[in-house]
Parts: sequence; structure tokens; C-alpha cells
Amino acid sequence: MDTKYDVIIIGAGIIGTPTAYELAKLGYKTLNIDKLAGPGSGSTANSCAIVRAHYSTEDGVAMAYEGFKYWLDWENYLGQVKDEKGYARYMNTGSILIKSKGHDWRKVQKHYDAVGVPYEEWNVQKIIQMAPVYDLHEYWPVRRPEDPRFYDEPSGMLEGALFCPEGGYVNDPELSAHNMMRAAEANGSEFLFNAEVV
Repeated sequence: MDTKYDVIIIGAGIIGTPTAYELAKLGYKTLNIDKLAGPGSGSTANSCAIVRAHYSTEDGVAMAYEGFKYWLDWENYLGQVKDEKGYARYMNTGSILIKSKGHDWRKVQKHYDAVGVPYEEWNVQKIIQMAPVYDLHEYWPVRRPEDPRFYDEPSGMLEGALFCPEGGYVNDPELSAHNMMRAAEANGSEFLFNAEVV
């Protein structure tokens, strides 16, 4: 292989393909190498494709919230590049972060406030009204099966939740990586599949 590249990216999933796309838009010549047969065929295809802003660091929340905006205008973000397989679709259902012990949800709330992520505080009654499938009993503290109290019925209830209206999921994560690959190719990126880096 005599071709010269500015950047070689290992993997062509939902991280590798947009990395190529963003670099290609800046004029870099990129090559993605993936051991599988197509884009998004590995962990991307097996993900639940949740789009959420609740992360443990302010930077993580800010990045996730910025990324959410791209999903809202997916085809324009891709530069109106045509994909023979069609486009992945974002389903804006909102997301719920349960206020549970063992999870520092207050830290996430602080990051929401700092970044400007809109959210609502829901009490248990509101959660039951909006999502009646939830069991809102508090299973805390965590117990191992050999603990005689493991099968005790819970007595307490969870405190509530933070509902973020800007959240949801992508209907086909593998297709979203394919969309990104086509957009990257339109900007000069190349992809090599069924190949491993040794």
C-alpha cells in the first residue's frame, strides 16, 4: 500500500466513522481499518443506542448534550449525503435518571445545571403516572443471594427521578455508522474492512 494518510483510525463503529467524517471535513486524508465486514458491525450494532445526557462529569454531560443536537438534524449533519441503505432515525422519547442510593444523581443534576440541560424533577407519583411499568421500591443495600435478607420484600420507595425531555434512542445504530461512513467517504475518507492491525 503506497497511499499516504494523515490519520489512520482503528475501528469503523459509531466512534471511528464520525472521527473520520469530522477530520475529513477539515481536509485530513483518513483511513479506517476494521476487522469486521462493515461499519458498525461490532459493539455499535450490539448497543442499545441510547442518547442521554446523564454522565458523571461536566465535560461528559456537555459532549453528550452537544451530540444530541446532531441527531435532531441528522441528514443535514451528514451533508445531505445519500446512503443506499437509508438513514438511521432518532426517536426522542426523553430519558429518566432514577434517584437511587448507590448512584450520585446529585452530581449529574449539578452538571445539568452547569451545562444548561433542561430537566424536570419527578416524584414517585409522577413516574407511576408517566411510566407505570416501573417498580419504584428501593432495593438497597445490595445483598448477595446467600444473605438471609436477600429475599426480603423491600419496604422503602425510591425518591423520584430526573426526567430529561431531550433524550431517546437511535432506531438502528449499525445503520447510523453506515450513514457516517458514506458522509466521510464523500469528503475523501477511505475504509478497509476484514483487516486487522498487527
